[in-house]
Amino acid sequence: MGERLKSATMGNVPFWVCLGISIALLIGGALTPPIFVIDKSIFIATGELFAFAALWTVMKAIDKGVDAQIKHNNTEISIKNDESDKVD
Repeated sequence: MGERLKSATMGNVPFWVCLGISIALLIGGALTPPIFVIDKSIFIATGELFAFAALWTVMKAIDKGVDAQIKHNNTEISIKNDESDKVD
């Protein structure tokens, strides 16, 4: 179990970096004057970092051959691993 956890965390370094920066932006935005009034630019930057983290996770899933699916409002993107496309 420990080896699997280590592989999951160390293999997703860009995800964890984006997540850490996003959380730091939210905390920093809440603690700077005016206190707990977060400017919309902080929310935009945090959302963009979360989007990059999600894209990195999808790219890693594709590399491993796992199906990936993204949904947002009426937009849906599905990436499926089709075994018949593989060439030996």
